[in-house]
Amino acid sequence: MEMVAHVRRRLAGAFSVLFGARGSVTRQAGAQGRSRQALYRDAAAVVAAAQSPPDDRRLADAEARLARQATRIAELEARLRAASEIDADRRAAFAATAQAEGVSLPVARRLLAVLLGPKAPGVAALGRASARAARHAGRLLEVLDAAARPRVERAAADEIFSARRRS
Repeated sequence: MEMVAHVRRRLAGAFSVLFGARGSVTRQAGAQGRSRQALYRDAAAVVAAAQSPPDDRRLADAEARLARQATRIAELEARLRAASEIDADRRAAFAATAQAEGVSLPVARRLLAVLLGPKAPGVAALGRASARAARHAGRLLEVLDAAARPRVERAAADEIFSARRRS
């Protein structure tokens, strides 16, 4: 509010100097409790401010900075749409797939460390995640086997595994 009063006072003084009748500067200075010279200085400052061209360089710099930021935001949003989060489920799937492909857990951890850096889970954590995924897949396969077994007409096993036989 103080700022508005200051601007009004300066404009009133400038108006008196520029457009007032004889004696209006003296009356305005008395009303404001200021000297006439202060009103003349304010009037000169108001005229200079009104005549000075806008700071085009600052405006152009701000617009260029805004355009760069908009471009950067668009790039980051595109990267975010293409990114996939490597959460606990994806790490478990990675560990289970690595083991299914014959990759040891220490090697799987080193490969995962390429993506996650120091946040990569340890070998034991990958082993637990792989075991959980295996238990889940086993329960799912039991249901699928029960549903598919009656529909099988011909079957040939590629390899047969037996817990009793050790080879």
